[in-house]
Amino acid sequence: MDDHELKRAIDHIIETSPIRKTFWHMDEKVDNLSYGIQQGDDGCIVGDLVYNMEGPYPIKTGRKTGLLHSITDIVGMGAKPLYAFNAMQVESVAQAVEVAEDLKKQSNGIGVPIIGGNTQMENGLAPCISFVVVGKLVTEAKSDAGCRVGDKIMMLGHVMDGTVGERVFRAKVKYETLLDLYTKDISIHAVKDASRGGWFGNLAEMLAKSKRGIKIGAIPYPSPTRYMGTYMISVPKKDVDTVVETAAAHNCPCIEVGQVMQGLYMKIGGKTVISEARMKKLIRGLPYKKPRKPKK
Repeated sequence: MDDHELKRAIDHIIETSPIRKTFWHMDEKVDNLSYGIQQGDDGCIVGDLVYNMEGPYPIKTGRKTGLLHSITDIVGMGAKPLYAFNAMQVESVAQAVEVAEDLKKQSNGIGVPIIGGNTQMENGLAPCISFVVVGKLVTEAKSDAGCRVGDKIMMLGHVMDGTVGERVFRAKVKYETLLDLYTKDISIHAVKDASRGGWFGNLAEMLAKSKRGIKIGAIPYPSPTRYMGTYMISVPKKDVDTVVETAAAHNCPCIEVGQVMQGLYMKIGGKTVISEARMKKLIRGLPYKKPRKPKK
């Protein structure tokens, strides 16, 4: 991994910060909201419902994995997905039907019905698709900002690639593993979907929000910026065995990536790849406010 790749991974997680700042005070207009624009997490939480919207994806990508990616964020926030919506821009009704058939495979395979949406055929627009998924909390909300000193960062799940059927299978394995872990007597301090920005960028985001560093002891994938669709969870060392045993029971890939440190740096082995000064700059550039308690 060279400096250019690492910079690209970091840049991915802060590129939308100006947009979030524009909408910053919208959270205050919603009763019972605990996670919103100010948290910039994998989903928004109002009451016990979790909402996530993804896209627009190029139509080829969205029809294979868009719904699954949106569901990944819902489960990562501590919720069971309930139902979904989609909106697609297509070139013809025939193309819309083809896309709908692939979406149906995703929906039926994972057990999350698509109950509404929109289809349009505007001239001059490239075919694309977006998704909204709604879920209900089954445990306390899981933030991407709760890493604690001494925690181990564990990665769960297959890299999301292959046919629609292969992606559904891989997604189902990681969902069931994480939902099972929520029922165990362990402490899951933080959860993040390794998506935009790759595993390194999303790990950096977890640490920046948590104001912690890490010593990375394993490389989960050669490219630090590749979309993987896996989960990264932060757990105490004492709970690592339970995580591994649960993953094994579900035939889910699991790897220990590294240990959370007090110092504001990111090391790979003994080499510092993100310095304290760079990490502090990242923290300043990543607007974040701790979630607020919803009104009772």
